[in-house]
Amino acid sequence: GPRDQARKLPGQIPVRLRLLVDQSTSWRRSVAWEAVSALAELIGAVGVVASLLYLSVQVRTSNRASAVQSKLESTRLLSEFMDILLEHPEQNQLLIRGRQDLGSFSPDEYLQFSNLSLKAFWFFSAGYFQFRKRTLSDGDWFEIRAVIHYWLRAPGCREWWDKLGRSMFGDDFVAFIDSEIAGLAA
Repeated sequence: GPRDQARKLPGQIPVRLRLLVDQSTSWRRSVAWEAVSALAELIGAVGVVASLLYLSVQVRTSNRASAVQSKLESTRLLSEFMDILLEHPEQNQLLIRGRQDLGSFSPDEYLQFSNLSLKAFWFFSAGYFQFRKRTLSDGDWFEIRAVIHYWLRAPGCREWWDKLGRSMFGDDFVAFIDSEIAGLAA
């Protein structure tokens, strides 16, 4: 009406109509920015999910590689020990005698047997540590434990453990070996 005419300048939209147009445009801009924001959040979420999937694949691959490396290392250590016995028959004979009775050894022979035993038990200790830290598979631990039992079934090895070996290792490993000896005796 007459009021709008009074407020209207030539070539302009009436004030009430201009307010409606401005509110409509503002609302459309607001809706457009909300849509852009929602789309950005969706893209971000998809990116996070893709990153997590990629990371899980990398962790799984790394775990497999670590397990393979652990198996190869434990096999290498045991093989090196066996190589000593194969390449030096006198060391093998010393081990055979020592497994039965340490009383017949000279001080030199006892020292050699102790060194062989220490080398074997360091291997066992490393395997036990890997098993406790869950970096060694149950199957690999079964194999190492079978070799431990081979050693612990021999009276000379148990005597060496009680006399000297137990003083060379940490409490956790000593408790483990002691429990294995008790289990074999039962």
